Amino acid sequence: MIKGYSHISSTVAAALVTLCICACSTTRTVPENDRLYTGASVKWEGKKPRDYSTLTAEMSSRTRPKPNRKFAGMPIRLWLYNLGNEPKGKGLNYLLRKKLGEPPVLLSSAKPDYTANVLEQYLVDNGFFQATVVSEIKNSGKKKASITYTTTPNHRYRIKSVTFETDSSALGKAVAAAKEGSSLKLNRPYRLDSVVAERNRVHSILKEQGYYYFTPDHLLIEVDSTNNGMVDLYLKVKDETPVAARKQYRMKNITLYPNYSLDNDSLSRRGTPVQYNHIRIVDSTKKFRPSVFDRSVFLKPDSLYRLTDHNTTLRRLTDLGTFKFVKGQFRTVRGDSSRLNASFFLTPYPRRSLSAELRGTSKSNNFAGSELRITARNRNWLHAANLLELTLSGGLEWQVGGRTTANNTTLRGGNSYNLKAEAAVTIPRFWQPLFNFNVKTPYVPRTRISLSYELFSRSQLYNLNAYSFQFQYIWRQTQYLEHKWSPIAITYVLPTSTTAGYDSILRNDPSQRAAIEKQFILGGNYSITFNNQADNRVHSFYLNGDLDYSGNLAGLIIPKKDTARKIIGAPFAQYVRLTADLRHYWKLNRKLTWVNRLYAGFGIPYGNSTTLPFVKQYFIGGSSSLRGFRARTLGPGSYRDTTSQYLANEAGDIRLEYNSELRAKLTGIFNAAIFIDAGNIWLKQDVPTKPGSKFKASTFGNQIAVDAGAGLRVDASIIVVRLDLAFPLRKPWLPSDERWVIKDVKFGDPDWRKENLILNIAIGYPF
Repeated sequence: MIKGYSHISSTVAAALVTLCICACSTTRTVPENDRLYTGASVKWEGKKPRDYSTLTAEMSSRTRPKPNRKFAGMPIRLWLYNLGNEPKGKGLNYLLRKKLGEPPVLLSSAKPDYTANVLEQYLVDNGFFQATVVSEIKNSGKKKASITYTTTPNHRYRIKSVTFETDSSALGKAVAAAKEGSSLKLNRPYRLDSVVAERNRVHSILKEQGYYYFTPDHLLIEVDSTNNGMVDLYLKVKDETPVAARKQYRMKNITLYPNYSLDNDSLSRRGTPVQYNHIRIVDSTKKFRPSVFDRSVFLKPDSLYRLTDHNTTLRRLTDLGTFKFVKGQFRTVRGDSSRLNASFFLTPYPRRSLSAELRGTSKSNNFAGSELRITARNRNWLHAANLLELTLSGGLEWQVGGRTTANNTTLRGGNSYNLKAEAAVTIPRFWQPLFNFNVKTPYVPRTRISLSYELFSRSQLYNLNAYSFQFQYIWRQTQYLEHKWSPIAITYVLPTSTTAGYDSILRNDPSQRAAIEKQFILGGNYSITFNNQADNRVHSFYLNGDLDYSGNLAGLIIPKKDTARKIIGAPFAQYVRLTADLRHYWKLNRKLTWVNRLYAGFGIPYGNSTTLPFVKQYFIGGSSSLRGFRARTLGPGSYRDTTSQYLANEAGDIRLEYNSELRAKLTGIFNAAIFIDAGNIWLKQDVPTKPGSKFKASTFGNQIAVDAGAGLRVDASIIVVRLDLAFPLRKPWLPSDERWVIKDVKFGDPDWRKENLILNIAIGYPF
């Protein structure tokens, strides 16, 4: 019986090997008189220009067809296609050929001469007016072939002069005045993209001066290339430009339809317009207060039409968050051909909505959990486009393993749960009782007022109650720059139900008491964020600065009782905390990006506080920090906790961290990265029970922890699943001359892996 099974197993294995060999022959399904197309390359003859790499990359992207896709250098989908046969119905062959596999890309589908012409035209558009591109098919083996396109660019033409040819009309004078600030610079290489950009720039200037019907196509830029390798450019308004495009326009009526529906177009337009300041509103159902739109419409009657006012109005109305569609329509007034009527049709979202969100988490400190969040929204609360949000959430977190320390003590924190309720209203303006203030930007400023309660319960340890109130202003100054200011931010922390087990922990580790101290945080915060990340940028930056403060005014007003100033029997925290997060994204090429981050935080406790409140302290380690160290187990300084049997809660008043990560696109949704992290946290004051934890300028450099690792990321656009595997290179708690542990790295040693190798599973990129 056993021999029979052995024979069957051998037969199956042999069949599988045969199938794999057939599949790995990527040319198995290539027709007899054809070849497998393996791709194209671009070769330059002669001197290479400065932007050679960009030109080559752009030319390569224009070659057609594209060869079969590969994963890790292997044409997996082509192999799967070759495993099957032509299907006669549903089944395995249909799955391999029609769903999973990809047919071979054949040389016969390539058009080398046509592609060569496309590449030549691209070079002409970039100043190489005499360029030639020649194609050559290169066979490989019996059934494969590639194509090489050899480029001879010859001389590159540069801009000698730029002339604006205009007449004495109002339009001609406006075009002539637009020459100042031209994007066409002398002695720069001629580029068609620059010419198009100049036409668009002049068009935008004219639109700011009332020329509503003028378009970029009404401008002509002629190129004279007969001047010894240089070009003269002549910009003028086309002779056939219609009268309407040559005329300036002023506004007459601005009308809004805030309850518009395409399904009921004529019904949505009915109603008597209500005049409110400079706008007219047609809202027969009275869904919105007229004052909602006063701060969003910047076009005014009798004013000159301006493109910025038009775009700002559209963006403001969309940014209210109440309307899913906003459409603007401009028409010439009957009987007055120099004026425009503007109509804006606004289609609102459903007023009320209910949503549920289920989250799963996995942390590097061996905790896993889930959370359910239910949110009810009213997008037009009080008929003023206010967003009212009522949120209830609850979550569980449980420990899936322990961490063995140097003295073989296993850290266990038990399971925990949290419940939270929050009511928040977001008002689409700067709300305050004294005066109206409106910033003319395309973005709606907001005021957010929130009130919340949260219960956090750690089984067998303690319950913690937190009551919070926040009054916040949020405004975006530009596309990249955003401000948040909370003049009032109050949190009241009240511990209840501590257990005897937790009391024993406090006797061994008094610093854990900070996690459940009864106290007020009475202050505010301000943050500023700059973020210009974009796929087409070589260098992108993210900068965030945050100022957090508490107890400043209260400390001046409330008298000191006993050893501390108190509010309703609880001391309030007094501190100032400054945090900066700086990131640089350098796109080395289409598939490689180098990211660097510097994070610095500095807290100054004073008065009632000897350290920052626990919820305001800095932590380090984990999936978005130093990935070679488990969350909240590193520091402060050279201190190493080897006594606590339950918690990993190391925190500090100061944090310094540097991360460097090289990210590479593999194929499809799969990306990879290699990285190195360095940093630590410190306390501002001496704590006798934590030797080596105080920040000192003379020693902090020797207390820096370092790790390295590699990661795999599955980027499905709407979600990024990240797996990072990391290990320590430097351990600051070891003796000073033994902290570098690179020589101790032993990937083949299971004991070393258990102690040092950490897998971080997370959602989203670390930074």
